[in-house]
Amino acid sequence: MNKRNNFIDRIFENMYREMESLNSMFNNVEFPKNIEAGKPYFYGYTMEVGPDGQPVVNTFGNVDRSNKTQTISEHRDPTVDVIDGKKGNSIKIIADLPGVTKENIKVTENHGVVNIAAENGDRKYNKNIPTGKKLDAEKSKANFTNGVLELEIPLRKSEDEKNIRID
Repeated sequence: MNKRNNFIDRIFENMYREMESLNSMFNNVEFPKNIEAGKPYFYGYTMEVGPDGQPVVNTFGNVDRSNKTQTISEHRDPTVDVIDGKKGNSIKIIADLPGVTKENIKVTENHGVVNIAAENGDRKYNKNIPTGKKLDAEKSKANFTNGVLELEIPLRKSEDEKNIRID
């Protein structure tokens, strides 16, 4: 019985040391000056393999980590996936927008950059998605179900594009 108590005591001593270590780490963290108590703040990333085989890291959240002084935006970056269409003639964009209705969503396209903006109470989303492609936004299809926005946007052929016959 004494060995069992020693074993359990050692487990709790180790847990206590780990908790003190975590506590000291959090005490040394510098938080941005414009954080308001009671508001949600989050930052995350997704990793995937791009079409060229290279890793692609995408960030999301409402904390801008791109500069030394962190800024907090009232707009969140939704999680977004961009998928090339099966036949190569369209792209599919899937965005997670929980807490909004389809009436609150605005999607625009300008020179291959798709912007998704939505607002419903304290839920505010805004994301620019550069596609690097010429898009035919007028022929696009959109569906919003259970907080997930799905866009299918056909690629636009260049007006200058001509077929060249090979002899």
